Amino acid sequence: MVDAAMAMGRNLMEQVVSIVKLKTILAWQRKLEKQKWDYSDRRKRNPSRPRIAQDIEQLVCQMARENEWGYERIQDELKKLDIRISKSNVAHILRRNGLPPSPERNGLIWRVFLARHEDVFLCADLFTKEIWTFKGLQTAHIFFVIHLGTRKLLYTHVTFSPHTEWLKQQARQMMWACDEQGIQPRYFLHDNDACFSKAFDTLLGDQEIEPVKTPFKAPSANSVAERYVLSAKTKCLNHLYRILKTHQGFFNQHRPHQGIDNQIPSKYTKSDKWQGSNKDITARPIGREDFLGGLSKSYQRAA
Repeated sequence: MVDAAMAMGRNLMEQVVSIVKLKTILAWQRKLEKQKWDYSDRRKRNPSRPRIAQDIEQLVCQMARENEWGYERIQDELKKLDIRISKSNVAHILRRNGLPPSPERNGLIWRVFLARHEDVFLCADLFTKEIWTFKGLQTAHIFFVIHLGTRKLLYTHVTFSPHTEWLKQQARQMMWACDEQGIQPRYFLHDNDACFSKAFDTLLGDQEIEPVKTPFKAPSANSVAERYVLSAKTKCLNHLYRILKTHQGFFNQHRPHQGIDNQIPSKYTKSDKWQGSNKDITARPIGREDFLGGLSKSYQRAA
């Protein structure tokens, strides 16, 4: 019917055909043309390359988000896993998921970087405290080092005259403390204080420890050390060196730390998990041990 109507021509069709409207006949014609040039049967005989599996696509996106790798680097990493896709496919996947090329992609955020390297990361700082001596009121400078993974206070010392040579000697003693406790640091985080000189960083480099400087005016980049400064300044008043040593013992052996699931640094192991059971609570009395004249307290079961 459509063929006969189209053979009449438009003018004759309008005069003769009255069952359907002219635009309906033209719509049928367009549909027939579309079906003729559809080639769907050819596609079924020769299917195109299948789309990348969803789990592989997610893996490609994960690699791109967690690293600053380009297309070829991601492709090489996939080859290690016996997953072979072309570089162009990697690019298509990243574009589909809104991930830009490597130069435009942000790297790891600082918090994630610290979390991944906490077992080999040391945090250090210097802070001051005014104390009374026989010479009057003087400024004491306190140097300390904390192991990020366990939150253990590895080393602390105080002086009235800080200089590069003194700080280098403290670094040597800090490394001896690491050896004694089986810690193998790789990174040493400190601020831009002038005492942390190039010679100090060179000394660390000779021990295969990479110095990492915090940005200017960014104390939160070394938040663990800053939190210890607040703790020490709050709890430690005068007789500073003796008090610092007492506070170090309390800090390592008695104080639970939120960063390690409220465990004590000297007893901390990553496998320890609190199971949520209160079955050991009995009527036995609980003993208390005071530190720094009662400023810090520790509770244990009485013997």
